[in-house]
Amino acid sequence: MGHDHGMDDDNEGGSFHVHLVAGAIAGVAEHVGMYPIDTVKTHIQAVTGSYQTSGLQMTRQIISRSGVSGLFKGVTAVAAGAAPAHAIHFAIYEYLRHKICGGDKAHHHPIKTGAAGAFATMVSEAVASPMDAVKQRMQLQITNYGGMVDCMKSMWTREGIRAFYAGYTTSLVMNVPYYGFYFASYESLKKLMEPLHKKNEKNYTLMLHLVAGGGAGMVAAGFTNPFDVAKTRLQCQGDIGRHYSGMVDALRTIWKEEGVAGMMSGVKPRIVFHSMSSAIVWSVYEYVKHVME
Repeated sequence: MGHDHGMDDDNEGGSFHVHLVAGAIAGVAEHVGMYPIDTVKTHIQAVTGSYQTSGLQMTRQIISRSGVSGLFKGVTAVAAGAAPAHAIHFAIYEYLRHKICGGDKAHHHPIKTGAAGAFATMVSEAVASPMDAVKQRMQLQITNYGGMVDCMKSMWTREGIRAFYAGYTTSLVMNVPYYGFYFASYESLKKLMEPLHKKNEKNYTLMLHLVAGGGAGMVAAGFTNPFDVAKTRLQCQGDIGRHYSGMVDALRTIWKEEGVAGMMSGVKPRIVFHSMSSAIVWSVYEYVKHVME
């Protein structure tokens, strides 16, 4: 069962708890492994006004100011949030996909698959959003936090619970379509590569998930970048000294003051991050399911 799981869509890869464990492990591996790129992206997107900088320039600035460890500020927060969020995300996605598509593996269902991913995202974001806000504050280090707990206490004291969910609505607006495209693209690319996989079934499984996952992450990341910029500004507004009334106001202000450049700021490191992280998460996720079967 485990050896042919990668393409056995009607089997659904095992029980709910298998998806929980595999999702948690894959989530931590993805976010910790790609964290430095995410830190650079956050710094670029948090810069307001017309000034723009490249990923390489920002990386140098961070290392110059805080050393290499500056690229990993907040990694504890993201690891703490990634495990439960991804566990819930993948488990619910697999459950819904099975219910919506059933055991029909003869036909491809990108719309149904995308819908399953979108619904799963609504639940997982409630878990991920607070830790994501903490993570971004620690990445920027505009306020010199002593650690994850100190950052959370400071946010709660200064801004209350709103600080933890400041970008929640934007996260939903961004991530629901993101994961709709993401899961649909992944399953579509996997389906297209299935004949090649069957020709070399023993060794091709890893490459299958690397390519399908990387391609899905690239497409979804580029499409939703403006929402990611708005989310970053909302989550960090208490530190950057710029306040927005909400998602729409943030998007409108960014567009008015910075135009397309502002909307697409950080898009290159975002695409790099999501293509590589998606390759990692799907490879690890499918491998863990394979081992646990």
